[in-house]
Amino acid sequence: MIDLRLVLHPKPELGRVDTSLRYTDILFGFVIRELFLRLQNWSQLTDSVRWHLVVGTTLVLGSWIGYRRSQNRTTYEVKFFNLPLFRFLVDQLMLILYFRIAVLTEVDGHGLPTDSDLAASTINLVMYVFVLYVVWDLFGIWMARSMTKGSTPRYPQVVDGKMSEGAQPADWVGFFISTSVLAVFAVLWCRANVFDPQGLFVLVVLLLLTYRMAKEIRTSWRS
Repeated sequence: MIDLRLVLHPKPELGRVDTSLRYTDILFGFVIRELFLRLQNWSQLTDSVRWHLVVGTTLVLGSWIGYRRSQNRTTYEVKFFNLPLFRFLVDQLMLILYFRIAVLTEVDGHGLPTDSDLAASTINLVMYVFVLYVVWDLFGIWMARSMTKGSTPRYPQVVDGKMSEGAQPADWVGFFISTSVLAVFAVLWCRANVFDPQGLFVLVVLLLLTYRMAKEIRTSWRS
């Protein structure tokens, strides 16, 4: 008989190589390439398209730096069907949205949607990204609180490259930051028609920078 508990909760192991991290880095590279192909035509672009590309670049580069810096990024092997796998899948969904944001405009700046449509599509996609940020944080909290049948941490804190006996801290502060910014984006999404497209882009950039600053402060504080 197959023990379903082993299928749903395979034995946690520390990653020997950062395969999932390098794979994700490569996909980030594809997205950044699309953004840079469009940025090179800066002088030919309208102001709204320029701001859209500033939003995309701020989002993607900030996310890549945050991903590399994150102390809450799992060091456990991705397996079928453990929690690190689901967090990895959330990462890939984020990258699909990043790519979609990057290719909303044409490389040469022709055949573009109207400024209002571009702004609306951009804020929709950014809001979906933040929904995934919240889901990613929730999976991290689930990992921190997950226990074995013997009431020991399933994914204990990693100290000096080894699994310790103590539980890893749940990142409730990071979750609060993500949900707070998501709430602000939801308000902007509902009231998008109040702002002109360029003004909306500026607000989105400021929110993204505020979010990254808050996350960096939280990471430094935990260190």
